[in-house]
Amino acid sequence: MGSVELRNKWKETITKVDDRFLRMVDALYENYSKDEVDFFDELPKEIQDLLIESKKDIKKGNFYTHEEVMREAKEKYNSTK
Repeated sequence: MGSVELRNKWKETITKVDDRFLRMVDALYENYSKDEVDFFDELPKEIQDLLIESKKDIKKGNFYTHEEVMREAKEKYNSTK
């Protein structure tokens, strides 16, 4: 269901729901619309460190492109796909 369909569905539905449901939707919206937390800050420290290290490696040019990895895998496993 696309955005337009969802919006139309909720425009029709909102007039039919009870007060409890409206309060729950309102609380959800209020929580959602607050300053969003950066997902990075929510990750475990070990994952943050790995991502920082990966970013440094990329800046140094120490990485493989998708094409390189796929070519090597095809050669290693004699695949033509």
